Amino acid sequence: MNIKITIAALLLLPSGFCMAQDKFEISGKLSAAGTDRMVMLNYINSEGKNAKDSALVKNGKFSLSGTTSFGNKAYLSLVPVKKAVNETRRSSDDQLFYLEKGNYKVAGKDSMATAVITGAQAQTDFLNYTAQTQRLLSRFKEITERFTKVWYAKVKDTVAIKTIQAEARPVHAKIEKSLDSFIYSHPDSYVSVDLIAENKTAVIDPVTFEPFYSVLSPRVLASFNGQKLTAKYNKAKLFGIGKTIDFTLPDKNGNEFKLSSLKGKYVLVDFWASWCVPCRAENPFLLKAYNELKEKNFEIVGVSLDDTKAAWLRAVEQDKLPWAQVSDVKGFKTEIALRFGISAIPQNVLIGPDGKVIAKNLRGEDVNKKIAGYIVN
Repeated sequence: MNIKITIAALLLLPSGFCMAQDKFEISGKLSAAGTDRMVMLNYINSEGKNAKDSALVKNGKFSLSGTTSFGNKAYLSLVPVKKAVNETRRSSDDQLFYLEKGNYKVAGKDSMATAVITGAQAQTDFLNYTAQTQRLLSRFKEITERFTKVWYAKVKDTVAIKTIQAEARPVHAKIEKSLDSFIYSHPDSYVSVDLIAENKTAVIDPVTFEPFYSVLSPRVLASFNGQKLTAKYNKAKLFGIGKTIDFTLPDKNGNEFKLSSLKGKYVLVDFWASWCVPCRAENPFLLKAYNELKEKNFEIVGVSLDDTKAAWLRAVEQDKLPWAQVSDVKGFKTEIALRFGISAIPQNVLIGPDGKVIAKNLRGEDVNKKIAGYIVN
C-alpha cells in the first residue's frame, strides 16, 4: 500500500465535513494609480470554484479579503472603474500570483503588472522559481517566435528550421533542468504541483512520472490541483506497460469494432486526429511499418480523436491509411480518452497477442524497426 496516497486520501474529507476556510488579506499601495481605478481579484474560493472580488483604489491604496483553501494561482488586475462593471476578460495590466492563507502586500506605482506582490510561502516559492527561469524562458520564447515564422512561411527554409531547432535544444534542456531541480527541492510547495501538472502530464509514462509524483508531500497532494494530478496519474497507470486494454468504437462504416477481436496479434493502437500536424507527419512511417510487418501477425488500429466525421475520413483518404480506423467523433471527450486520461496526441501503444501493453509511443523514421523488435516470429 502507498502510505503517501493513503494519508492524502484521509485528508480529502467527504462532503459532510467542512472545507477549511483559509482567510487571506491583501493590502496594496499603487501610489500613482489615480482616482478612477479599481483592482480586480480572480481567485479560487474555499470550495475550489472560480471567484471574483474588487476594490476601489483610494489615495493610492486598496484592500481585499476572503477565504480560499490550499494554495492556488490567482490574478490581480488594475482596471478603469467605468469599464470594470462590463469587463468580460482580464485586463492586460495584471499579474499572476499564488494565493493561500495569510497576509499579502502589493507595492507599485501605476501598474499592476510591474507591482511587487509578496505574501505566504507559495508566493515566495513562485517568485523564486520565476527569478531562476525568467531569462531562459524569455530566450526560448524569442527562439520559438523565430521558428514559427520560418515554419509557416510559404516557402520553408529547411536549413533555417534545423538551425533554429539546434539553437533551441540546449536552452530547453536548461529550462527542464531548472524545473526538475525546483520540484525536487520543493516537495511541499503548491507551485511544484502546478509545475508538474503543466509540464509533465501531456503524455504520462508511469515509469518516468513516478519520481516526480512520489516526491510531493501529502499536504500538497490533498489540494484541489493535487487531487486532479492524482486522478490523471491513476488513469495513466491503467494505460501502462503490462495492462490489458480493450474498447469498442464504431469504424468508418458505422459498424462496432472491438479491440479484443484482434487478440492473438500484435496491435499498434494509434491515437491521432486529422488536425494534428505531428500525427499526420507520423503516418508515412506507420504506413511503412504496416507494409513491412502485416504478414507477421501485426495490425494497426487508428483511433481518431476528431470531432467531425468528414475531416476524419478525408484525412484517412489523403494519407492512404489501409488499417482499421475507429472513432465516435467526440474528440477528447470520447470514452476511451477520458478513461485513460489521453489529453495530447500523437500517442500509441503496442499490444501483444495476450492483449497486454508491451510498449508505448513508438514513433519516428525507424518505427518499423522499433515495432519489429517486439514481434516474436
